[in-house]
Amino acid sequence: MLYIFAGFPRNNLHAGGLQYCVEEGEELAMLEHDPVVQYRKEGVFVSRTEEMLYPVEYRMSDLCLRDGITWEWFSEGWAFGNGITVHKTQADPEFKTVVHGTDLNLDEFLAEYGAARIADLSLERRHISHESWQQYESRWAPGTCPQEKHVVHLTWMVTTHKLPNFTYDRVRSLIEEGAEPQDANFYQVVDEPGKYLSTPRVMR
Repeated sequence: MLYIFAGFPRNNLHAGGLQYCVEEGEELAMLEHDPVVQYRKEGVFVSRTEEMLYPVEYRMSDLCLRDGITWEWFSEGWAFGNGITVHKTQADPEFKTVVHGTDLNLDEFLAEYGAARIADLSLERRHISHESWQQYESRWAPGTCPQEKHVVHLTWMVTTHKLPNFTYDRVRSLIEEGAEPQDANFYQVVDEPGKYLSTPRVMR
C-alpha cells in the first residue's frame, strides 16, 4: 500500500529517522523493503522488469488534495520504489518582458515597427507557457499550479499491509503536523547526535 503525504516531515526526521520511528520506535507499520518489489505509477512490478505483480493501491492525504496534488500529478512511468522516500520537485517558470498588447520584446517591436517614443510604450512581464511547462501544469488539479518559482516536497511510504485509520492518522501527524515521536529519547544517539534529523524544510 502506497501512502503519499504533503511536505517534508515537519518534525525534521529524515527518511531513515521516519522509517525507524514507524517500524521500531512506535511500531506503526511494517514497510515494504523487498528489493524485488517496486511501486510505480502503473502498478507494482518486479524490480527492473516489466512484470507487473498487481495494481498499485494508494492513498493521497487530504493536504495533498487541498494543494492540488492528485494521483495525476505523478507523470507516466513515475517510480516510487519502496520503504520511505522524501521527494523534492522544483519548478521555475520562464518569463519575458514584452510590449503591452503584443508578444514582442522591445528589440523585436522596434525592428518591426521602427522608431517609437519609449514614453508611449508600456512593457509587461509575461509568463512563457512553453510545452514543458504546459505538461507540468497539467499534472496539477485545475487552477492550483503555482505560477512562480516553487518547490514541492512530498513524503511517501510503502507498507506491506493497509493501515487502520488510527495508525494512518498518527503517521500523517508525524509528517504533516510535526508531531514529536512518543519517546524523544529514542532518537538521542550519544555517539551520533542528529543521526535521525534533517535540516528543516518548508513546503512553499
